[in-house]
Amino acid sequence: MRLTLCTISLMLTFSVHAEELVLPNVAVANEVMEQSRGKQSVELDFTSLASDVDGVSVGNTASNTVSGNNILSSGALSNSSGISSVIQNTGNNVLIQNSTVVNLSIE
Repeated sequence: MRLTLCTISLMLTFSVHAEELVLPNVAVANEVMEQSRGKQSVELDFTSLASDVDGVSVGNTASNTVSGNNILSSGALSNSSGISSVIQNTGNNVLIQNSTVVNLSIE
């Protein structure tokens, strides 16, 4: 199927030379250029950042339990990029909640 689509797309491909393009001989207003610019500012009216963690751990029992060691060796996150989160649990009947809120501004 992919080969068929590639073949059809190659058959439908055409080229246009610069001398074949017809452009109007009219100056473009600055306002039009500002709206077409790639680095356009976007104004947000509302931004909401929230994280609700509502876990409950009730009525748990732990008898004759053995907990192991948590080991995070050096270099465990050496090649990571972006946002990393590490959670370790050494106990029993533990409720672990994690949340990450990211506020990103692109200018």
